[in-house]
Amino acid sequence: MTVKAIYKNGVFKPREPIHLEEHTEVEVVIPASTSMDADDPTGWKTAEALIGFIDDAPAHMAEHHDEYLGARQ
Repeated sequence: MTVKAIYKNGVFKPREPIHLEEHTEVEVVIPASTSMDADDPTGWKTAEALIGFIDDAPAHMAEHHDEYLGARQ
């Protein structure tokens, strides 16, 4: 699920209602384009953090990534 939210006074507030039980733990991912890190101007640390991000990718995805990208165009 992707949710748009506003960060204000240390709290993320969803822009629309979300149907979750109270106290449900979630993971918030902030795109690099909105959170430029002065310690990571090249974005390499961010890229490394994404390694293994897709849990259900085919085992041969890295080897055939050009084919997968071509299928999306």
